[in-house]
Amino acid sequence: MTAQRALGVLHLLTDAGIDTWVDGGWGVDALVGKQTRSHSDLDLGVVRSDLDRTLELLAEAGYAVSDDRYRQVTVQLTHTAGYRIDLHPSTRLPGGGTEQIGFDDKAYYIPPSVIGHIDGEAVRCMPARTQLRGHEGYDLRPEDHHDIELLRTLVTESPIRES
Repeated sequence: MTAQRALGVLHLLTDAGIDTWVDGGWGVDALVGKQTRSHSDLDLGVVRSDLDRTLELLAEAGYAVSDDRYRQVTVQLTHTAGYRIDLHPSTRLPGGGTEQIGFDDKAYYIPPSVIGHIDGEAVRCMPARTQLRGHEGYDLRPEDHHDIELLRTLVTESPIRES
């Protein structure tokens, strides 16, 4: 998925008032401030109460649900042209942040989003420490190792502003 397509999806959702933030590979690159690798999909956090509306908007844009077996954790969508989006629903918490259910059925706290940049445009994304934690508990692919190294550098070398 290109930076422009990712930004187009973000604009579609945010223009409709959907509270969303970037996660996954694009989330890492947003924190770094530049694209560091190719991306097969776009991972987005979305507030659970906005999930149905998000799915409607994405359907209107040509995306269809391709896997919702684990709807509490992730809903995967595929565009007619082959682009993929993975939505990760979470529940808003009083005082900020959200709570996301993992594949292990445990609830995980997601801190408030931070500001990153995709193709020079400011976007909300999941904090680096939280993204690092998200890379635990599964077999890592080469791109995951790449992302982890970038995240470790960000966590140890630079403060990140909350939005």
